[in-house]
Amino acid sequence: MSIARYAAAQNAAASPREIELRAFRYVNGLLAGAADVPARAAALSKTTQLWSILIGDLSLDANGLPLELRARLISLGLWAQREAAARMLDAGSLAPLIELHRDMIAGLEAQASVGARPTFRAGAA
Repeated sequence: MSIARYAAAQNAAASPREIELRAFRYVNGLLAGAADVPARAAALSKTTQLWSILIGDLSLDANGLPLELRARLISLGLWAQREAAARMLDAGSLAPLIELHRDMIAGLEAQASVGARPTFRAGAA
């Protein structure tokens, strides 16, 4: 089985929350391991891509989260995108992005431990 098919099969069996956790962990791994310019650019690009997907989902009327929470998450996402764009242009620290993603991971894990509904609509991220 190819890696792409294996990943697709894994995602098909995962809950939306698990997929979101994987996405944040993956991007954080890229950011933490960005030791050179190409790796840094790739990590920042994936960060922007992740937040674009999340913001798009949060913007949908069909998203089940309360409007105020959605607005706050969109605001965080827009900040993350601006921060990623700024870090593409300089050698500034990636720590603020990594910390934001750690907070998102902690929040998703906390929801999982109490059985709360997924953060984003099924099929997102």
